[in-house]
Amino acid sequence: MIDFTRDGHLHTPFCPHGSSDSLEAYVNRALGLGIKTLTFTEHAPFPARFLDPTPDKDSAMSVESLPLYIEAIQKLKRSYPELDIRLGLEIDYLPGCESETLSFLEPYADILDEAILSQHFLLVDGELLPVDFSAESFDTLVRRVGSFEEVMRRYYTALAAGLAFPWERLKVDRIGHIDLPIKYQHNYTWDRSNVQAEQTRLLQTIATRGFGLDLNTAGLRKPDCGQAYAIDVATEAAALGIPFVLGSDAHVAIDLGAGFEFIQKKATFL
Repeated sequence: MIDFTRDGHLHTPFCPHGSSDSLEAYVNRALGLGIKTLTFTEHAPFPARFLDPTPDKDSAMSVESLPLYIEAIQKLKRSYPELDIRLGLEIDYLPGCESETLSFLEPYADILDEAILSQHFLLVDGELLPVDFSAESFDTLVRRVGSFEEVMRRYYTALAAGLAFPWERLKVDRIGHIDLPIKYQHNYTWDRSNVQAEQTRLLQTIATRGFGLDLNTAGLRKPDCGQAYAIDVATEAAALGIPFVLGSDAHVAIDLGAGFEFIQKKATFL
Protein backbone atom coordinates (compact mmCIF):
# COMPACT_ATOMS: atom_id res chain seq x y z
CA MET A 1 0.00 0.00 0.00
CA ILE A 2 1.07 3.54 -0.67
CA ASP A 3 1.55 5.87 2.29
CA PHE A 4 -0.27 9.09 1.39
CA THR A 5 1.17 10.84 4.45
CA ARG A 6 4.68 10.56 3.01
CA ASP A 7 6.27 12.79 0.37
CA GLY A 8 9.42 10.98 -0.68
CA HIS A 9 10.80 13.33 -3.35
CA LEU A 10 11.47 16.92 -2.35
CA HIS A 11 13.93 19.56 -3.48
CA THR A 12 15.27 22.53 -1.56
CA PRO A 13 16.79 26.00 -1.92
CA PHE A 14 20.08 24.17 -2.58
CA CYS A 15 18.75 23.21 -6.03
CA PRO A 16 20.20 25.53 -8.70
CA HIS A 17 17.09 25.23 -10.87
CA GLY A 18 14.64 25.37 -7.98
CA SER A 19 13.36 28.23 -5.83
CA SER A 20 14.47 30.13 -2.76
CA ASP A 21 11.60 28.72 -0.66
CA SER A 22 12.94 27.91 2.78
CA LEU A 23 13.01 24.45 4.29
CA GLU A 24 10.61 25.76 6.93
CA ALA A 25 8.14 26.64 4.16
CA TYR A 26 8.18 22.99 3.07
CA VAL A 27 7.62 21.87 6.65
CA ASN A 28 4.73 24.29 7.15
CA ARG A 29 3.13 23.06 3.94
CA ALA A 30 3.47 19.46 5.15
CA LEU A 31 1.94 20.29 8.52
CA GLY A 32 -0.99 21.95 6.79
CA LEU A 33 -1.62 18.89 4.63
CA GLY A 34 -1.15 16.30 7.35
CA ILE A 35 1.94 14.84 5.69
CA LYS A 36 4.09 13.24 8.36
CA THR A 37 7.16 11.94 6.51
CA LEU A 38 9.36 14.13 4.32
CA THR A 39 12.38 12.95 2.38
CA PHE A 40 14.51 15.74 0.98
CA THR A 41 16.25 14.38 -2.11
CA GLU A 42 18.36 17.19 -3.48
CA HIS A 43 20.22 16.60 -6.75
CA ALA A 44 23.58 15.16 -5.76
CA PRO A 45 26.71 16.85 -7.11
CA PHE A 46 28.29 15.30 -10.17
CA PRO A 47 31.70 13.64 -10.22
CA ALA A 48 34.50 16.03 -11.15
CA ARG A 49 35.01 14.82 -14.71
CA PHE A 50 31.34 15.01 -15.64
CA LEU A 51 30.30 18.13 -17.57
CA ASP A 52 26.64 19.10 -17.24
CA PRO A 53 25.21 18.96 -20.79
CA THR A 54 22.28 21.29 -20.10
CA PRO A 55 22.48 24.84 -21.47
CA ASP A 56 22.14 26.40 -18.01
CA LYS A 57 24.59 24.03 -16.28
CA ASP A 58 22.24 23.91 -13.29
CA SER A 59 21.27 20.25 -13.00
CA ALA A 60 22.75 19.58 -9.57
CA MET A 61 24.02 21.30 -6.48
CA SER A 62 27.73 22.03 -6.22
CA VAL A 63 30.19 19.95 -4.26
CA GLU A 64 30.61 22.92 -1.92
CA SER A 65 26.88 22.97 -1.19
CA LEU A 66 26.62 19.33 -0.18
CA PRO A 67 27.90 19.71 3.43
CA LEU A 68 25.69 22.79 3.86
CA TYR A 69 22.67 20.83 2.61
CA ILE A 70 23.39 17.96 4.97
CA GLU A 71 23.77 20.33 7.92
CA ALA A 72 20.53 22.15 7.05
CA ILE A 73 18.46 18.94 6.89
CA GLN A 74 19.97 17.64 10.11
CA LYS A 75 19.08 20.93 11.81
CA LEU A 76 15.55 20.68 10.42
CA LYS A 77 15.19 17.20 11.92
CA ARG A 78 16.10 18.57 15.34
CA SER A 79 13.72 21.52 14.98
CA TYR A 80 10.67 19.41 14.04
CA PRO A 81 10.80 16.17 16.03
CA GLU A 82 7.07 15.67 15.44
CA LEU A 83 7.82 14.92 11.77
CA ASP A 84 9.79 12.08 10.23
CA ILE A 85 12.27 14.14 8.23
CA ARG A 86 14.74 12.13 6.17
CA LEU A 87 18.01 13.17 4.59
CA GLY A 88 18.30 11.92 1.03
CA LEU A 89 19.77 12.59 -2.38
CA GLU A 90 18.56 12.23 -5.92
CA ILE A 91 21.55 10.60 -7.57
CA ASP A 92 21.97 10.74 -11.32
CA TYR A 93 22.63 7.62 -13.28
CA LEU A 94 25.35 8.88 -15.65
CA PRO A 95 26.23 6.26 -18.28
CA GLY A 96 29.99 5.91 -18.35
CA CYS A 97 30.46 7.58 -14.95
CA GLU A 98 28.98 4.90 -12.71
CA SER A 99 32.17 4.05 -10.81
CA GLU A 100 33.07 7.71 -10.32
CA THR A 101 29.59 8.47 -8.96
CA LEU A 102 29.80 5.60 -6.49
CA SER A 103 33.29 6.45 -5.24
CA PHE A 104 32.60 10.18 -5.09
CA LEU A 105 29.39 9.92 -3.04
CA GLU A 106 30.15 6.88 -0.90
CA PRO A 107 31.82 8.91 1.89
CA TYR A 108 28.42 10.51 2.51
CA ALA A 109 26.41 7.28 2.47
CA ASP A 110 26.40 6.69 6.22
CA ILE A 111 24.79 10.10 6.77
CA LEU A 112 21.95 9.44 4.33
CA ASP A 113 18.61 7.91 5.26
CA GLU A 114 17.65 6.96 1.69
CA ALA A 115 18.32 7.94 -1.90
CA ILE A 116 16.69 7.93 -5.32
CA LEU A 117 18.49 6.89 -8.50
CA SER A 118 17.26 8.88 -11.50
CA GLN A 119 18.24 9.22 -15.13
CA HIS A 120 18.14 12.72 -16.64
CA PHE A 121 20.56 12.20 -19.54
CA LEU A 122 20.75 9.73 -22.41
CA LEU A 123 23.93 8.64 -24.15
CA VAL A 124 23.65 8.99 -27.94
CA ASP A 125 26.67 8.33 -30.15
CA GLY A 126 29.02 9.03 -27.27
CA GLU A 127 27.28 12.26 -26.25
CA LEU A 128 25.08 12.68 -23.18
CA LEU A 129 21.95 14.62 -24.03
CA PRO A 130 19.44 16.08 -21.53
CA VAL A 131 16.06 14.37 -21.36
CA ASP A 132 13.94 16.88 -19.45
CA PHE A 133 15.61 20.29 -19.74
CA SER A 134 13.18 21.73 -22.30
CA ALA A 135 10.81 20.72 -25.08
CA GLU A 136 13.33 22.05 -27.60
CA SER A 137 16.28 20.06 -26.28
CA PHE A 138 14.10 16.98 -26.02
CA ASP A 139 13.08 17.37 -29.66
CA THR A 140 16.76 17.44 -30.57
CA LEU A 141 17.09 14.12 -28.76
CA VAL A 142 14.10 12.67 -30.63
CA ARG A 143 15.56 13.73 -33.96
CA ARG A 144 18.95 12.28 -33.08
CA VAL A 145 17.55 8.80 -32.33
CA GLY A 146 14.67 8.81 -34.81
CA SER A 147 11.45 8.80 -32.78
CA PHE A 148 9.87 9.37 -29.38
CA GLU A 149 9.46 5.62 -28.97
CA GLU A 150 13.17 5.11 -29.63
CA VAL A 151 13.95 7.59 -26.86
CA MET A 152 11.78 5.51 -24.52
CA ARG A 153 13.44 2.27 -25.59
CA ARG A 154 16.93 3.67 -25.07
CA TYR A 155 15.95 5.27 -21.78
CA TYR A 156 14.65 1.98 -20.40
CA THR A 157 17.54 -0.04 -21.81
CA ALA A 158 20.17 2.32 -20.40
CA LEU A 159 18.63 2.33 -16.93
CA ALA A 160 18.31 -1.45 -16.88
CA ALA A 161 22.01 -1.74 -17.74
CA GLY A 162 22.91 0.82 -15.09
CA LEU A 163 21.23 -1.20 -12.35
CA ALA A 164 24.07 -3.70 -12.57
CA PHE A 165 26.07 -1.34 -10.34
CA PRO A 166 25.87 -1.55 -6.51
CA TRP A 167 23.76 1.55 -5.86
CA GLU A 168 22.80 0.24 -2.43
CA ARG A 169 26.20 1.52 -1.33
CA LEU A 170 24.67 5.01 -1.64
CA LYS A 171 21.44 4.08 0.20
CA VAL A 172 19.47 3.97 -3.08
CA ASP A 173 16.18 2.18 -2.48
CA ARG A 174 14.05 3.33 -5.42
CA ILE A 175 14.19 4.51 -9.00
CA GLY A 176 13.08 8.06 -9.79
CA HIS A 177 10.50 8.97 -12.46
CA ILE A 178 11.08 5.76 -14.42
CA ASP A 179 9.45 7.12 -17.59
CA LEU A 180 10.70 10.72 -17.52
CA PRO A 181 10.56 11.19 -21.34
CA ILE A 182 6.74 11.25 -21.16
CA LYS A 183 7.18 14.81 -19.86
CA TYR A 184 6.83 15.79 -23.55
CA GLN A 185 4.61 12.97 -24.79
CA HIS A 186 1.76 15.21 -26.00
CA ASN A 187 4.09 16.63 -28.65
CA TYR A 188 4.45 13.21 -30.32
CA THR A 189 2.40 10.27 -31.51
CA TRP A 190 3.41 7.07 -29.81
CA ASP A 191 2.10 3.78 -28.48
CA ARG A 192 3.42 2.35 -25.20
CA SER A 193 2.90 -1.19 -26.50
CA ASN A 194 5.79 -0.55 -28.89
CA VAL A 195 8.19 -0.17 -25.95
CA GLN A 196 6.64 -2.95 -23.86
CA ALA A 197 9.57 -5.34 -24.19
CA GLU A 198 12.07 -2.80 -22.87
CA GLN A 199 9.67 -1.69 -20.13
CA THR A 200 9.17 -5.25 -18.92
CA ARG A 201 12.90 -5.99 -18.90
CA LEU A 202 13.54 -2.88 -16.83
CA LEU A 203 10.79 -3.65 -14.34
CA GLN A 204 12.02 -7.22 -13.98
CA THR A 205 15.51 -5.90 -13.32
CA ILE A 206 14.19 -3.48 -10.70
CA ALA A 207 12.23 -6.27 -9.02
CA THR A 208 15.25 -8.58 -9.04
CA ARG A 209 17.43 -5.88 -7.52
CA GLY A 210 14.85 -5.21 -4.81
CA PHE A 211 14.32 -1.55 -5.60
CA GLY A 212 11.08 0.40 -5.42
CA LEU A 213 9.62 3.05 -7.69
CA ASP A 214 9.11 6.77 -7.23
CA LEU A 215 5.42 7.38 -8.06
CA ASN A 216 6.06 10.93 -9.10
CA THR A 217 3.23 13.45 -9.41
CA ALA A 218 5.32 16.14 -11.13
CA GLY A 219 4.08 14.93 -14.52
CA LEU A 220 0.58 16.05 -13.57
CA ARG A 221 1.93 19.60 -13.46
CA LYS A 222 3.65 19.42 -16.86
CA PRO A 223 1.41 20.61 -19.71
CA ASP A 224 2.95 18.28 -22.29
CA CYS A 225 2.60 15.24 -20.00
CA GLY A 226 -0.61 15.31 -17.96
CA GLN A 227 -0.02 12.25 -15.82
CA ALA A 228 2.11 11.00 -12.97
CA TYR A 229 5.43 9.42 -13.86
CA ALA A 230 5.27 5.63 -13.37
CA ILE A 231 1.46 5.48 -13.39
CA ASP A 232 1.43 3.66 -16.74
CA VAL A 233 3.83 1.00 -15.51
CA ALA A 234 2.25 0.70 -12.08
CA THR A 235 0.04 -2.33 -12.72
CA GLU A 236 2.90 -4.36 -14.16
CA ALA A 237 5.26 -3.19 -11.43
CA ALA A 238 2.80 -4.06 -8.68
CA ALA A 239 2.38 -7.56 -10.13
CA LEU A 240 6.15 -7.98 -9.79
CA GLY A 241 6.01 -6.94 -6.14
CA ILE A 242 7.72 -3.60 -6.68
CA PRO A 243 6.77 -1.11 -3.93
CA PHE A 244 5.94 2.56 -4.57
CA VAL A 245 6.86 5.72 -2.72
CA LEU A 246 4.73 8.72 -3.52
CA GLY A 247 6.71 11.85 -4.36
CA SER A 248 5.74 15.33 -5.50
CA ASP A 249 9.21 16.19 -6.86
CA ALA A 250 8.45 19.66 -5.47
CA HIS A 251 10.92 22.42 -6.30
CA VAL A 252 8.69 25.00 -4.57
CA ALA A 253 6.98 24.56 -1.22
CA ILE A 254 3.45 24.89 -2.58
CA ASP A 255 3.96 21.75 -4.69
CA LEU A 256 4.66 19.51 -1.70
CA GLY A 257 1.95 16.86 -1.71
CA ALA A 258 0.58 18.11 -5.02
CA GLY A 259 -1.48 15.52 -6.88
CA PHE A 260 -1.65 13.07 -4.01
CA GLU A 261 -5.45 13.21 -3.79
CA PHE A 262 -5.70 12.59 -7.52
CA ILE A 263 -3.52 9.48 -7.23
CA GLN A 264 -5.53 8.25 -4.25
CA LYS A 265 -8.73 8.47 -6.30
CA LYS A 266 -7.42 7.21 -9.62
CA ALA A 267 -4.78 4.60 -8.84
CA THR A 268 -6.62 1.33 -9.42
CA PHE A 269 -3.47 -0.70 -8.73
CA LEU A 270 -3.50 0.25 -5.02
